Amino acid sequence: MRITGIQNAGALVASLASTVSAVVTYTPGPSYSVGIPSGSSISSSSTGSLYFQLSASTSYQWVGLGIGSEMSGSTIFVMYTDGTGNVTISARDGTGHVQPTADSSIQSGVTLLEGSGVVNGKMIANVKCTSCKLDSSSSSSSSPWIAAWNSGSAINSQSLSYSITQHSGSNYKQFEFDLSQASISSDSNPFVTSSSTSGGSSTTGTGTGTGTATGSAATSTSSSDSSSNDNSSGDNSGSSGATVVGTSFTVISDYDKAHGIVMGVVVVLLFPLGAIFMRMGSSAWMHGAWQMFSLVALLCGFGLGVKLAQMRSYVGGSSFGKRYGPFGGGDSPFGGSSSGGSSSSANGSGSGRRNELFNNTHTIFGVVIVALFLIQPLFGIIHHIQYKRNFARAGVSHLHIWYGRILMILAVVNGGLGLKLANNSKNGEIAYGVIAGIIGLIYILVTVFKRKGSGSSLLMRKEGSVERGMASEDVSGGEGYEREPQRHRSRRSEGRR
Repeated sequence: MRITGIQNAGALVASLASTVSAVVTYTPGPSYSVGIPSGSSISSSSTGSLYFQLSASTSYQWVGLGIGSEMSGSTIFVMYTDGTGNVTISARDGTGHVQPTADSSIQSGVTLLEGSGVVNGKMIANVKCTSCKLDSSSSSSSSPWIAAWNSGSAINSQSLSYSITQHSGSNYKQFEFDLSQASISSDSNPFVTSSSTSGGSSTTGTGTGTGTATGSAATSTSSSDSSSNDNSSGDNSGSSGATVVGTSFTVISDYDKAHGIVMGVVVVLLFPLGAIFMRMGSSAWMHGAWQMFSLVALLCGFGLGVKLAQMRSYVGGSSFGKRYGPFGGGDSPFGGSSSGGSSSSANGSGSGRRNELFNNTHTIFGVVIVALFLIQPLFGIIHHIQYKRNFARAGVSHLHIWYGRILMILAVVNGGLGLKLANNSKNGEIAYGVIAGIIGLIYILVTVFKRKGSGSSLLMRKEGSVERGMASEDVSGGEGYEREPQRHRSRRSEGRR
């Protein structure tokens, strides 16, 4: 049977439709689509061909897509207008709670394909990447990705390192693509429904990620063809093969504030005040009760911190998408000074750093400090028993005092690291430092003046205590527990008789 031209055309359309339908799509507002050629070598350990599309209304200033479960260690692609009717696609490395940095090695494998440009109020970037790695296998049903976007005036820049602005706390998503549904039959652009011979290709061929969009953009197939999908409300209409994961920003923000407030009050106020009261003549029992209350509060704050760390992927776990703020989102703006999270230097890599037990200084330091605080009551009890037996300080007494002082200093320092990690405001960091400094100064002054005052009157107070038969622990001697040995008091009492 002779195959007619109509049959050929029908077969071609069917083939193209099959290819387009093989991509997976996520549409939280902007639209993100991914397709992987069946013969691609791409994986978590090797590079290979990867096709993806970013599509959004021009009301967005920039739109970003990241390969990975969190910003740190991810390979990130940012799209914005270039000012000539086309778009710029910038390949960047995510390094933590700071703006991702342009990566020329990844960019060299990035090509902007036919169908890209600014058409009918839409920015569209059809992209092929041959320098990318995944954060999973190419057939994973739960491949981790992140997305973020920001509304505003057009950037209109061809610079690949343009400094983009912070997005709002709700304009980000963490999600999984089912890549088993993303296989495309050929290593070619899956986002166009027909080949345009008149307009030419918008591919630069240089991997710069920019190019001249022509009429070919009109043939591009976008999963968000309806402008109703271009919003920041989290509308997932039009999505296929994608699952949203992660904890809501509001919940994480509440944990963040609770952890910071509780730990700040404990290490800056409660523990230092307990030590200050001891210097001012408080009883040993009052001192012990106060510090045990402070320790319980410390453990509560620590528990909040552990939960927060799990949600933000600062400690290991089986779930990847539990950290808020990809692309510096929420309270973690671009350009922040935080050093939280470690970066990945692997070429084009969005992998290799997941599920580490600890991955930043604050959490490591915090666990160690809390563990050391748990030992301090033991030193205090031994010191108390030793003193009641001998009425004199022992080596453990000095250990208890100086161990506590060092722990308080370390805890305050780690609190500062926590503020940096959370990208707290400068005013918040200053307030924390000022309050900690004031409390520290008060502690030093009380210790110094009590020590000086005890030099001239300590003996008189001790003798008066002996004559009255007092057996309480006198703590007025600067650092507490300054009573003489019982045998010395007995000899002096016998002499007076």
